[in-house]
Amino acid sequence: MKADDLVILLTPYVATYGYILVFLGVFLENSAMLGLVVPGETILIIAAFYAAQGELNIVYIMIVAFVGAVMGDNVGYYIGRRGGHPFIKKYGKYFLIHEKRLIATERYFEKHGGKTIFIARFTSFLRALAALTAGVCRMEYRLFFWYDLSGAIIWSVVISLLGYFLGDNWPVLSKIIDRIGLGILIAVIAVIAVGVLIRRRFKVEKDV
Repeated sequence: MKADDLVILLTPYVATYGYILVFLGVFLENSAMLGLVVPGETILIIAAFYAAQGELNIVYIMIVAFVGAVMGDNVGYYIGRRGGHPFIKKYGKYFLIHEKRLIATERYFEKHGGKTIFIARFTSFLRALAALTAGVCRMEYRLFFWYDLSGAIIWSVVISLLGYFLGDNWPVLSKIIDRIGLGILIAVIAVIAVGVLIRRRFKVEKDV
């Protein structure tokens, strides 16, 4: 189904059920891989567009989206934390996920888990998997929570405002959202790269 067809299909329901549908869409999108099938971000954009028409309140939409995103991610994290690790250890080989790969992923989350959770908020595919993966890798919850919280705040405000001002021009808006996610990803990768170079240089100077 094309993006435009999806928008046409969802629009009447968002207009009718408003905040409830925004919460459910965003919540489910962020819960345990359901983001692969639930278009929460699209629902949020449509709702924000209706707010621009005076039928919904944009501030309420931002709040509902933020709460739904955080709650959804916490559910995904909890599922991964409680059942994901034992499941992968027992059945992972059937999904081509071996012990070495799991250990490598855990090490990655130890070093870059916070940044990954933040970046994932702005990328649809990663958004569906990040919280669950963080739980499976047993990422420290306090670290997960604060990065998730900060990402959810920025995401809910930015996407809501984009829908509010550009919701009637879906093709342009879709490109902008993709570029926002890509821009954040590039920026974070650049910061990590600079940090690694500085650390290596400092280590070399220290050894000398």
